[in-house]
Amino acid sequence: MNMELATLAEDVEAALVLEEDLADRVLSVINGLSSELDITRADLDSTDQVLALIYAARPGWSVSIKGTATLPNGHWRCTLRKSASRDNDEYLGIGRGPTLPHSLLAALIKALSFSA
Repeated sequence: MNMELATLAEDVEAALVLEEDLADRVLSVINGLSSELDITRADLDSTDQVLALIYAARPGWSVSIKGTATLPNGHWRCTLRKSASRDNDEYLGIGRGPTLPHSLLAALIKALSFSA
């Protein structure tokens, strides 16, 4: 497990807002995945953009989302796994966060931490 990525995922989970420094750390990891990805800070707050990012980074993976939509601090949980039909995936990402994009980002970064 890559502890730097695991710590970054925890920081994303804890943040109500992705401040400039945290967003830059996330972008460094995300944009390092592929030269074709051009994710901006604004994209990190978009559920659609983060889902597109997950598709680009982990195509075909199953995304499960549970949550309570409350502002400013919702309670979201996202699980990424290779297959929805198996419970023993080797690389699994589980993210929590106050917003849906934060939980999706945390789950992706955690999944990356296991495969890095």
